[in-house]
Amino acid sequence: MTTNDGLNKEVMLHKSPNKLKTFWFATMIRCFTVILLFCSIEAQALWTGCENQSLEYTAASAEFAPRPPNKTSFSLLVWNSYKGQQHSWLATLSQLSQQADFILLQEASRKQMRLWPDRQQWYRYQAIAFEWLGDGFGVMNLAKQASLDSCVVLRAEPWIRVPKSALIQHYHWQGKDLLLVNIHSINFTWGEQDYREQLQQLNIWLASYEGPMILAGDFNTWSSERLTLLKQLAHQYQLNEVIFRPDQRSRFYGQALDHIFYRGLKLDQSKSIVSDASDHNALWAKFSFTKHSLQLR
Repeated sequence: MTTNDGLNKEVMLHKSPNKLKTFWFATMIRCFTVILLFCSIEAQALWTGCENQSLEYTAASAEFAPRPPNKTSFSLLVWNSYKGQQHSWLATLSQLSQQADFILLQEASRKQMRLWPDRQQWYRYQAIAFEWLGDGFGVMNLAKQASLDSCVVLRAEPWIRVPKSALIQHYHWQGKDLLLVNIHSINFTWGEQDYREQLQQLNIWLASYEGPMILAGDFNTWSSERLTLLKQLAHQYQLNEVIFRPDQRSRFYGQALDHIFYRGLKLDQSKSIVSDASDHNALWAKFSFTKHSLQLR
């Protein structure tokens, strides 16, 4: 371009205000697009490593779904469902679900859940660990509202190679941030290295989140060494353990297998529920947000 061409172009822009406005508008759109793209990449980086091809989601029915309660407290049910094999499981789940806002299941069966009469009242997320005879098994989260983000993490049993799953989810409960982590820990190991590595898989997500959090599930803590590793993880992220009195949690070798840990929340109530509808008793807890919860966001 010659000097005269440049001058002519400048004169034309000055003589055409509409063209100048269009030029600046297009430039602003390009800049805004770049900013959105950068923010999107940064957000996705917080959830890298997810195996969400194994995530199955079913929304609550608009006809049956209740509106989330207008309260800052919420209740949580944690239960290894034993694949829904017991005849009384569906009826027991209906009973227990009446007092829960979130349900964290381990060994959930896709087929059994589809038979549950109350399923349409819940947003349902299942991290399929493995398929067997046309059914899918893995941890499942049920909630009174949809989650903002979900992340599936899988870990194969070292000996039998059947995977176990974990499901990490970000919710807004009445406008407040809440991270829920539902995990079924590996069981058959010689030593603690594989167990430690499965817990360490969660670090990338736990370390990037500073708000109220719940870590719960069937941790298969049937040895004191496994329990020590779990408590070290809880201490690392300033998580408190829910205490049950009386403590009627299912045990193996004298050790409780199921746990609930929390942070940035006030524990209002807790109980362990004896049930013959599974080989595990259920855990229930009620939490409320505090002023400190808001400061953690």
